[in-house]
Amino acid sequence: MRDLEEELELGESFLEGYDTTLNQLPRQQVMHLRHLMYKVKNVIDTYAIFEYERATAGTCKIPVYWIKGRRFATKLVEFRYRIKEVTESLSHLARNSEESRFPKSHAPRYLWPFIYYFLLFPADFQVPTRRLIVLWVAEDLIRPSSTEPVEQIAERNLNVLINLGLVLVTKKKLNGKAQACILEDGVREAWFLEAKRGNFFKSRTGPHIRRLVDRAAATDDAFFVRIHGNPNISSSVPDYGDVVSFLSFDTQEGSKPGEDIGNFLDKCILAWRFLRLKVLDLERVFRPKLPKSLGRLVRLKYLGLRWTYLERLPDFVSRLLELQVLDVKHTYISVLPRSIWRMRDLRHLYLSESYRTRFPDRPSGYVPLINLQTLWGAFVDEDTCVEDGLDTLASTRKLGLSCGPRSSTRDSDMSEQLKAVDKWISGLTNLENLRLKSRDKKGRAADLHLSTLQRNTELTTVYLLGRLNPHVVDNFPVRLADITLSGSEMDVDPMGVLGRLPNLRILRLLARSVLHPRMRCSEGGFPQLKVVYIWNLENLEEWQVEEGSLPCLEEFEIRSCQKLEKLPHQLQCVYTLKKFRLTCMPEGFMHETELTQPLLWAKIQHGPQVNSN
Repeated sequence: MRDLEEELELGESFLEGYDTTLNQLPRQQVMHLRHLMYKVKNVIDTYAIFEYERATAGTCKIPVYWIKGRRFATKLVEFRYRIKEVTESLSHLARNSEESRFPKSHAPRYLWPFIYYFLLFPADFQVPTRRLIVLWVAEDLIRPSSTEPVEQIAERNLNVLINLGLVLVTKKKLNGKAQACILEDGVREAWFLEAKRGNFFKSRTGPHIRRLVDRAAATDDAFFVRIHGNPNISSSVPDYGDVVSFLSFDTQEGSKPGEDIGNFLDKCILAWRFLRLKVLDLERVFRPKLPKSLGRLVRLKYLGLRWTYLERLPDFVSRLLELQVLDVKHTYISVLPRSIWRMRDLRHLYLSESYRTRFPDRPSGYVPLINLQTLWGAFVDEDTCVEDGLDTLASTRKLGLSCGPRSSTRDSDMSEQLKAVDKWISGLTNLENLRLKSRDKKGRAADLHLSTLQRNTELTTVYLLGRLNPHVVDNFPVRLADITLSGSEMDVDPMGVLGRLPNLRILRLLARSVLHPRMRCSEGGFPQLKVVYIWNLENLEEWQVEEGSLPCLEEFEIRSCQKLEKLPHQLQCVYTLKKFRLTCMPEGFMHETELTQPLLWAKIQHGPQVNSN
């Protein structure tokens, strides 16, 4: 079945990609491919119904369904080779006659579907890049590669669109990467018309909608609808048999919008619509009512529930075994079903750290989730199964854990748990981003029990909250570009070691990370550092910056360092400085800086505004 679906998607991609050349190709062959794909869709949908009925049938009916299954299998194999044959024939002809409707200065044709995807979002909507990339992957817009993850390919495609000026970055991370972006307004209308011609929104083999968007304000286009408060919405259900993506942007509060979304989904699914759905994105829809019928969406790859404030994850999730992305961040969900271990294609799992969402224990006999790239926001307590559980997630690239006891009488158990976490982390050779927090029962920073990160050679970003052995900092991997330390309670000056990291660009030293009263940035240290935050270092009295240090510094902030006597004199010679903030610093410090370092003070006054509150 999956092989046939892949061939079907290739056929659809061909028809979308070569839309401009169809009038130059043999009409009979094109119509034959369209007709063949239409018949295949009907067979696949019928097969989905058959599978559902077979799964719920009594044992006495099994022989009947077995015979039907054999007949379906024969048809599927036949259709697969017929589609492949026709597609290859047309593709050969199309390669010789393709001409683009857009000037060569625009994006190459292979990037067009990625541009089209921006059109699903409202014009002024700042699309988070993390959301965009996983949506592209879930819709199979990215061709898999044996040499790099599909997410990296998607990010590279996005950067190409940004460099071409078609996509504008509206918000950047401190490391300079895009955090949110929009399609350039001047080209949006032209791309919208092209997307409609290319049947991005509708099926080429019939009048059915392929991508459906729920907006507060509907348009004349059938693929943009308004569900909340629209009593006639169910009349268009027959058009939704081919829908592969459904996104809702109804962010109104109250119970009614969530109920309307749930009723709409239930009507569609019970009418055997949405069976081809891959993406269900309800981000920021307030507490959507998720019907039991969603369990029939066995092809679903993306379930986005971020910022929905749901209180529990429905039982139907246990049937969505092809999920690649499950996002329940910023919800009140604290329990995940154990069936999550059956989701072998799961790549990204975002949990609610603030609500202490626990990853369930691995049932005996279940295969590890070898494809999981992201586990973010998981809570580890004294009862979490780390050994032979979490530590089987060996492919993780982005890991965010919050550790702490649920009972104040079991601190020794947490020590053993954190040691097991340390052993797991040391074996994650592909780990790129680590956020690890350790707190006691009262929420105070506790011991991380971290021994080393030296073996995590791919690590570029690290956030550590909790007491830390300075030896760990001494052996930080050289690729680190972004470091945040909080509650580390190091009684030595870490600047000498950190200054030797050749790729370090962002450094945040937060509350009680350093207890030593003096810090010194040596000559030649921090060659690439651009951003420095020094917050709440209660014991810091003196900070020295030698000549030749911090040559690329662009932004720094000092906050609530009450004992610090003055700013380093050498900062006056850092000509790359663009943003400088002094927050919650004593009046005496501010006055001393103004009197003794007039050049630096003048630079601050004529540049970014000083914040002394």
